[in-house]
Amino acid sequence: MFTKTHSTGPTFSRDIWALLRIQGVMNASHFMTVPLLALHMSMTLHFSAAALATVMSANLVSAQMLPLMTGAVADRFGSRRMMALGLLLRGLGFLGFAVTKDVSAWVCFAFAAGSGVACYEGGLYGIFGRQPKASHSALFAANNQMLNMGTAIGPIIGGLAGLADARFAFTGSALLFGLLGAAVFRLEVELFETSDRRPVLSNLRSAATNRDLWRLIVTALPWFFLFPQLYVAFPLYAGRLAGPHAASAVYVVNGVIGLTFMLSAKRWLVRMNPATSTMYAYLAAAIAFTSVAAFDGLGWFLLFIAGYTVIETIMLPALETMTASLAIDGSQGTFFGMLSAAGALGGTAGYYTGSWLILNGTSLETWTIFGSVGAIGFAASALILPTIPRQVSLE
Repeated sequence: MFTKTHSTGPTFSRDIWALLRIQGVMNASHFMTVPLLALHMSMTLHFSAAALATVMSANLVSAQMLPLMTGAVADRFGSRRMMALGLLLRGLGFLGFAVTKDVSAWVCFAFAAGSGVACYEGGLYGIFGRQPKASHSALFAANNQMLNMGTAIGPIIGGLAGLADARFAFTGSALLFGLLGAAVFRLEVELFETSDRRPVLSNLRSAATNRDLWRLIVTALPWFFLFPQLYVAFPLYAGRLAGPHAASAVYVVNGVIGLTFMLSAKRWLVRMNPATSTMYAYLAAAIAFTSVAAFDGLGWFLLFIAGYTVIETIMLPALETMTASLAIDGSQGTFFGMLSAAGALGGTAGYYTGSWLILNGTSLETWTIFGSVGAIGFAASALILPTIPRQVSLE
């Protein structure tokens, strides 16, 4: 069973702090456009539910399946070029969204942007995973804090740009990703590479045959189904309640609450056993998602978003901490890639199910199904996580 860490101090190197700051700017750039994507496709370009889900799934599958390979490549050959390539590919994808209206072209650019995520995160999380195990919980909490800061700022900028034309936000994100790609080249991240650079196939074999990693993946699948609703079900539902600009409010609340909660509860989160926090986060998700069916109005929905954000802020660092603790030295990027690839399966199901339910199902059907998935996650984590032996200490 996973043990807790007591490392809460900011003991990271200068380049790790630089990567954390880049994470914040990167997520701000990402959320300049994400609140507008589903609404722009649905209301401006008039894409069908199937077309919308296909575009989002092309992005998700490439972003979460390809890290299985990009993580292994980064483990073998280094992370800096992989990360820079990833940021440039994301810029290309968002620039494509600004210049085309064709469904097929959107799918291609979504795949390019997702491939950029895979390259960037394949290198980044390998570096994070190679930090001392005692710092993992604090590091992933700090990472989540920076991501939430970007989530709070990005939608405000994107919303202002979207008042004129959503394509301005897409272009702005593209330029910012390009600048971040150039900045990564200046970091000396090779200092964090392991001296034991194993062959790509050896790294893949180590991850694919690790039974404890597979147990963790099974436990995480319900969350991988629920998390994509932040990009599909949530903005579409908010837009239905109060118009297209209500979607930006969802992400502002998500970022502000996430940042506030992380700042106020970071010490507690770092000390919390990640397996225990995962189990109770699922229980809270089951209750929160189901509650949306019982109430109506944007006010209640934004209150739900606040509760969801607390759950997300607990869940993501916990899963990342457990993955890093299981990873074999020299295969950290590959282990994160394996988790990400499995997440693509649950995420694709979440995109198609969520978009169909929001556009065709009743409120009761939609939110009860989501709540049931959270209950499945609670049961799975309660049954499976305690069976992972206490072979890795984070202390």
